[in-house]
Amino acid sequence: MPPTRAPFDPPLDLPRIPPGVHLQGDEAALFEVKVVKAYTERFASIRDICAETGRSYGSIHKLLAAHVTFRGRGYAHPTKKGAS
Repeated sequence: MPPTRAPFDPPLDLPRIPPGVHLQGDEAALFEVKVVKAYTERFASIRDICAETGRSYGSIHKLLAAHVTFRGRGYAHPTKKGAS
């Protein structure tokens, strides 16, 4: 059985979308705003957003790609002094 992710604490306040449900119109626009806000302001990972919404990694990645510049992976590495 694959490992499960711990829930984001506090919750991201994102709607859970049942499998097979296609969002349209205002509902889709509101979902996009909430997902972008969770990624940019709450610094949630794509996997955290997937876990809370029930959407696939690919669908969340595609949605975010249209609205944000992705963060780098991992953490900031210190630079060597004198390196250019």
